Amino acid sequence: MTEPLHWFPKRFSPGDMDASGGDRLLGKSELSRLAVVIREMAQNSWDARIGESAPLFGIALRRTTYQYREALASLLSAGPLTDLDGLRRTSNFRVLEIYDRGTCGLDGPSDLSPAGRGTSTRFQDLILKFGVSHNDGSTGGTYGFGKTAAFAYSGLGTVIYWTRCRNLEGYLEHRFIVSSFRSSYERSGFQYTGRHWWGRSDDDGTSILPVTGPAAAALGEQLFDVGFAQNETGTSILILDPLITDEEDTEDPQADPLHRLSSDPEAVEKDFARRARHAIRANLWPKMIPEIPGMPAPMRLELRVHDRVIDLDPQTSGMLGHWGAGLNAIREMRRTGSSSVTTPSGLPVKVLEVSRYQKVIGHLALVRRIPSMEAPSTEDDLDPASADGRILRIALMRGRAELIVTTVDWVDRTPAPGMDWIAVYKSTDEFDAEYADAEPPAHDNWVSDGAGSESAKIVRHTRTRVSRLIRDEFFPEAALPSADRDPQRIQLPTGALSRRLGALLPISAPTPPTSRAGTGGGRRRSSGPAPWIVEAEAPRLICTSTDGRQRQEVSFALRGGEDYGCVTLAASLIGDEGLHEPIPVEELDIEWGPGTTDHGDEALVPTGAMTYVRFSGAPRRALRISMSGGPADGRS
Repeated sequence: MTEPLHWFPKRFSPGDMDASGGDRLLGKSELSRLAVVIREMAQNSWDARIGESAPLFGIALRRTTYQYREALASLLSAGPLTDLDGLRRTSNFRVLEIYDRGTCGLDGPSDLSPAGRGTSTRFQDLILKFGVSHNDGSTGGTYGFGKTAAFAYSGLGTVIYWTRCRNLEGYLEHRFIVSSFRSSYERSGFQYTGRHWWGRSDDDGTSILPVTGPAAAALGEQLFDVGFAQNETGTSILILDPLITDEEDTEDPQADPLHRLSSDPEAVEKDFARRARHAIRANLWPKMIPEIPGMPAPMRLELRVHDRVIDLDPQTSGMLGHWGAGLNAIREMRRTGSSSVTTPSGLPVKVLEVSRYQKVIGHLALVRRIPSMEAPSTEDDLDPASADGRILRIALMRGRAELIVTTVDWVDRTPAPGMDWIAVYKSTDEFDAEYADAEPPAHDNWVSDGAGSESAKIVRHTRTRVSRLIRDEFFPEAALPSADRDPQRIQLPTGALSRRLGALLPISAPTPPTSRAGTGGGRRRSSGPAPWIVEAEAPRLICTSTDGRQRQEVSFALRGGEDYGCVTLAASLIGDEGLHEPIPVEELDIEWGPGTTDHGDEALVPTGAMTYVRFSGAPRRALRISMSGGPADGRS
């Protein structure tokens, strides 16, 4: 019989939090519970990698034997897990093992002793503390949401940790401990938070320590499938009774919901394998893309379900190859200053800088697809064109972590027939912290609504600029009058047409004009189009808001050789010695007048007609306003 571990329940003291409220305090996510667990555990593994080596990250779901469940119940017999007794005879009781190797493991002090400067505190932060901030942009954020996600995915609210690391003396050490998040309660006149640990008591019985050394190794080898090779370090966690069925993520919403314990085991495990495979590919695909072809991928990924290895299809075919081309184009641009990366179909990937106040905050890779040049699969779960719509066309990621924050659709336009596109946006390392600060606890979005912080402004600017660059590249006809957008009669200007088909059609070099015979070197009459001119009146003050921002109006008319033209507004603050500081478009709150078609800082305007543009300036600062005109595609 397995010897029981010591049980340590956390008694309430001032400032403590109810364990059952942790997930509510940290917020919710639109992601499935399984996706959150995979994302958070993978991020922790990536943060703990050793040097520049490629760590292993694996997930294994398996059923348990009666002997296994007996040993588990005996090990945790002290404490509140009475429901574990009821599962002893449940043959469908499963465990989910998540492991990494080639990482540092949960090192640092194994108790709450102060750690010196430069000393790792991974064990303290993950096992003994809650909500420790790591939001510097290089890591996932906090040891809070990810920790509660693992407990929330357990039907028992219980997780077992087995780690091998180097202790403070530099020697390899096994550590084994169990932790649980459950409901708060009262006992013997005391209130308890609902947090529990099982390990070994310290000398005075006031705290809990992990089992260490050979005893920890023996427990780990008894309960875990994946062990440690010689001199290998890393961490394994075991989620007891994982909630592997999910009604909201079922393949067939018309079918009866699956239940993890009572439904057919093979059906449950097949459904879990499908969802886990997608969660890994959708959120971790950058870790599957080698920076240089032929070299190892940044992270080795494994998925096993009841002893069956699930193929993650890490090849560069299909949509994974297109997403990877976008990422590698950005990588190469940052490494060499240019990019020669092409898609699996041979189309070049364009990389554009996204700047704010003359500082590069990120790079945008624009990836064209010509479906007729490929053999698209209806089962490609990374294809935005697939029917389920789980993946959108713009992937957002931070620079150093290189994990997908989310995919978004900031342009909301249907690709033209015969063409398709995706885009990858990656923040620069210098601005990773600002983007991280804009993320909610699940790190699954960049939030800017209702916030006036610098990170919120950066996110708003990113959205405006990225959507503009994508429209310019893939939807140049957006600047045409609405009447001309009928797909049956649309006629794109030459410049717009060449941009849309630039990946397919070469652009001929212009033929220089030749002088007529006998005219010698005399003056030649110009046959070019008439210049575009914006005739603007002086700005007129409309009102001053309570924060000092002044609302201005400029009346103007556009003169040119066509019925419609494009007018662009730019504004900057006039600083010391005449220096100009450009004002981001989203801060101007631009409003174009009647007869115009609004596109942010640009508008489609009928020539010869008087109209206006309104905007707001910074409080108590002089502005420089610039208005320029051009043809209807706005780019000549």
